[in-house]
Amino acid sequence: MVRDAKTRRLDCGNGAVDRISNLPSSLITLILKGLPIRDVARTSILSKTWRGIWVMHPHLVFDEGFFTQFVSKEERTIRVSIVLKTISNILLLHTGPVLTFHLSIPKYLTLHQCLDTGFWISNISKNGVRNLEILNKQRVVYKMPSYIFSCVDLTYLKLEKCVLNPPLGFGGFCNLTDLELVTVIITTDLSFGTRLKQIHLEDCTGIQHLGCLFKNSNNLTVLTIFCSGEFDWRLFESIQKPQLLRLTLLRVANSRNEIINLDKLVGSMPRINHLDVDNLFLESFKPGAAVVERLITTLEDLYLDNVGFDNLVRSQCVLCLIKISPNLQYLDIQLESKVNSSDDVDLMVLWADIILDQLKTVEIKGIVGSRAEFQFIKLLLASTPSLRRIKLEKDKTISDPKEELKISRELLQFPRASTAAQITWT
Repeated sequence: MVRDAKTRRLDCGNGAVDRISNLPSSLITLILKGLPIRDVARTSILSKTWRGIWVMHPHLVFDEGFFTQFVSKEERTIRVSIVLKTISNILLLHTGPVLTFHLSIPKYLTLHQCLDTGFWISNISKNGVRNLEILNKQRVVYKMPSYIFSCVDLTYLKLEKCVLNPPLGFGGFCNLTDLELVTVIITTDLSFGTRLKQIHLEDCTGIQHLGCLFKNSNNLTVLTIFCSGEFDWRLFESIQKPQLLRLTLLRVANSRNEIINLDKLVGSMPRINHLDVDNLFLESFKPGAAVVERLITTLEDLYLDNVGFDNLVRSQCVLCLIKISPNLQYLDIQLESKVNSSDDVDLMVLWADIILDQLKTVEIKGIVGSRAEFQFIKLLLASTPSLRRIKLEKDKTISDPKEELKISRELLQFPRASTAAQITWT
C-alpha cells in the first residue's frame, strides 16, 4: 500500500516505516559523518532523496580504510588509477560546501602518484573547506600544491610529511585557530594567521621561519614543539597579551647554541599554566644561575622529561623552576635512565627555603635508587604540606626483587609534611 506522500515516510517492504529520512538534515549529516565514505555513498540507492543527500554530504574522509578496498588481493597492489578516479568523481559530483576533507595516503601509495592532488585541493578551496587534514604516510616528503594557501575558510589544518612553500605575499589564514605540522619542511618565512589558539610542531624543519607567527599570536593557548630542530627562545618576547598557555618543548635545541639567562627567559615568557620541558631545555640555562626573583604564579602543572640529579646545572634549573612556581599543583618527572652516581649533587644546599604549599600530586618515574634521587624525594615530602598522592615508579632496569624491595622500604620511611599523603610504589 502506497502511503500519502505528505507523510514523507518510506515503506521498507516488511511493514516497517523509514523514519530516518524524516530526521532533520543536521542530524542526518551527523549520522553520515560517523560512517565510512563507502557506506555513505551506498545510501544513494535508498531513494532519490538519499541520492541528493549523498552528493551534498559535507564531510569527506579518505582514510586508510577507504584505500584498502582498492587493493588487489591477487596482486596485493593498489589500483592507483581507479582510486584516483574515484576521489575525483566524488568531488566532481559533489554539490554544496565541503566542510571537512581528510586524505590519508597509505605507505603503499605515494603522493607523487596522485597527480590529481592539486585538483582535489583546488576543488575544496572553492567549497569553503574548514577542516583539512593531508597525511602522507610515505617516507618521501611531498611538495604541497600552492592551492592549499587558497583555503581561506580553514579553522583546522593538519599536514604530515610535506614541503610548504607559500606564494609571495601570502598573509596567512584569517580564520585558522588550530595548526598541526608533523615532519613538515618550511622553506621561507610563513605566517598561518593571527587567530591561532593551538600550535603543534613535531619533527619539523625550518621552524625559524615561523618568527612572524608568534609576533601576532595574541590568542595562543597551547604551544607544543617536539623534536623540531632549533628554536629561538627570544620568540617568547614577541607573544603579546597571551592567554594562559600550555607550553611543551621536548627535544628542541637552542638556536645558535647560546646560553640562556634563566631570569631573562622567565621574564619574557607569557603566562604559563602548563609547562612540559626536557634536559635539552634545561641545558640551555646559564651555569650557576641564581634563583630568580620573578615568580611564575600561573604555573600549575610542571612536566620534566629525561632529567637527572647527577648534573649540577640541571639540578639547579629543576629546583629553580620548582621554587619560582609557588602555585604548583601537579609535578611529573621522568628521570634519566643513565645515572653516574659519582656525580651525585648535594641537593640539600640547593633546596633551601623551598615550600610548595599548593602541590597535591607528584609522579616520579625511572627511579634507580641513587643518593640524589632519595635526597630529592625526601626533601620534596618534607616541603609539601598539601600533598595528597605521590606515585614512585622504578626504572625498567631494576629487575632484582631484593633490590626493588630495598629501594621501596627506604622510600616509604621518609617523613612527610602532609599526614594525608599516600605513597604508591610500582
